[in-house]
Amino acid sequence: MVSKIFGSCLLGFLFTNTALAATNCPLLGPDFPAPKNLSSSQTFQAALTNLTQLLLQSISSGNTTYGPLDAVKTSFSIEMFSIHEERSLFSSQFSAPALATVPYGVKNVTADTMFRIGSSTKLISAYTFLIQAGDRKWNDPVTKYVPELLEAAEALNATQDSIDYVAWEDVTLWELASHMAGVGRDYAGFGELDGLLDPAPDPTALGLPPLNATEVATCAGGSMCSRAQFFAGFTERHPVFAPSTSPVYSNAALQIFAYALENITGIDMPTMVSNSLITPLNLTHSSWTVPTSNASGVLPEGNSWSLDLGDETAAGGMYSSTSDMTKIARSILTSSLISPAQTRRWMKPRSLLSAGNAAVGAPWEIYRLELSPNDRVVDIYTKSGDLPGYSSVFVLAPDFDLGFTVLTAGPSATTNSRILGGLISDAVFQAVEDAAREEAEANYVGTYEAANKSLKSTITITIDPMKPGLGVTSWISNGTDMLSPTVEAAGIAAPSARLYPSGLKKDLGNGETEVGFRAVFENLNAGVIGGIFGSACETWFSVDSTYWGTVATDEFLVTVGEDGKAKSVSPRALRVELVKS
Repeated sequence: MVSKIFGSCLLGFLFTNTALAATNCPLLGPDFPAPKNLSSSQTFQAALTNLTQLLLQSISSGNTTYGPLDAVKTSFSIEMFSIHEERSLFSSQFSAPALATVPYGVKNVTADTMFRIGSSTKLISAYTFLIQAGDRKWNDPVTKYVPELLEAAEALNATQDSIDYVAWEDVTLWELASHMAGVGRDYAGFGELDGLLDPAPDPTALGLPPLNATEVATCAGGSMCSRAQFFAGFTERHPVFAPSTSPVYSNAALQIFAYALENITGIDMPTMVSNSLITPLNLTHSSWTVPTSNASGVLPEGNSWSLDLGDETAAGGMYSSTSDMTKIARSILTSSLISPAQTRRWMKPRSLLSAGNAAVGAPWEIYRLELSPNDRVVDIYTKSGDLPGYSSVFVLAPDFDLGFTVLTAGPSATTNSRILGGLISDAVFQAVEDAAREEAEANYVGTYEAANKSLKSTITITIDPMKPGLGVTSWISNGTDMLSPTVEAAGIAAPSARLYPSGLKKDLGNGETEVGFRAVFENLNAGVIGGIFGSACETWFSVDSTYWGTVATDEFLVTVGEDGKAKSVSPRALRVELVKS
């Protein structure tokens, strides 16, 4: 009788603070452990077969669900990987027929062919900063590391005139890296109308007032602008917003960010990128500066291969290949060059965007996908970039330990890269989710019981194809049914308990690993209040809310062997190990 009362009370505690919902509300993050064997997953391989056929059809017809695909003049290279497998999961290259007549560069695109990656370089700049100096300085004001901006802050009183002058003393390195500094996009070159109209007719004929000599940019951008010219001109540009108001895409911000890093380390950016990434990762087909040879590059008609961006390279000038971008991506997801804690902090949103499914990071472009069957949210961390004749899309999915890169070259490079990125995402991410579910079913489903049969303690884990996470469908402790829907004292008519990976693990040193999970307890028969405060997915409020002797009642450990299969489950608050029977 005592055990039944205790069980009903514990059940009541477990469900006390959960959200009111008729469907399961998972925690943010993966609902299953990331799949380890996608190359042998029939579900995933079928998706790749379909993707291959889709790409062939798109090239043949020039049409896709997202619009026309240029398969005459624009080439591409695609590479996909999982950190759990050495070989690429998918690799596809297309050499546009127009390459046959170009005088320089490759005729046949491979995974090692070099492209310009445009603004994906911003990601390389941020990554290099983390490798060289960590992230503890990211909240420091930029005036601490860039003397020209300290001088501007002292000379131009933004406190009295925030319309005309940037409050540089309020701008942090983090804001520069995440497009939250509120500063303009560029100084000279791209976007500068007087340069774009040169030679131009009388500007008044175009509705533009004549410029005074002091209003004309003193340089043409990129390598043609010295550091002194850049700061003399850019500090005269008006702010767009006050810092941390709203995201404003800025190339100049990343250039300044790189100047700050050079001041911190005393080393120039080309050397730091080489020391931080190119040499350690053996990036044999990447370059920060204009390569001395174009033999490994793809140079479509009208390309910007030889365009030297000078100090602005930090914002968008690097060269790379899909094979090298894959090495960079693997190093990020495995935290091989920075600590896991730094990686987690870096791969987080800095600000929401006006689109409900998008956010910005440093300098991540983050998109939220909803996957079937329960609209689970998956965040993908991306960076795209463009230069004349080139485009890139770099994608990481931390929930799945997976990523891919698309590089394009040709007159429709930007359009093609976005279309290809969309087609790949549509084909792959749902399949990876399904493969993760199947792998979890093979590895975790079963009944686990105490070695001491007299304890009468068991737990049964199942997979429901329509629900997220691992389901706990039976849980007996000391003979007490912990999930009984008939326990009147708890007042729970339809209890649901599902386990989600916490990302925590411990190597036991014998080929076995303890993997952490947290349970979410829900009453699926509870009514929904409705309204903005009563319909949100709020299970995150209830995590770790009850504990027994300092150990949370929702904490579970699963011991897995070298083959990934579960051997035992431990509901930690109950101080018992249940072995798979």
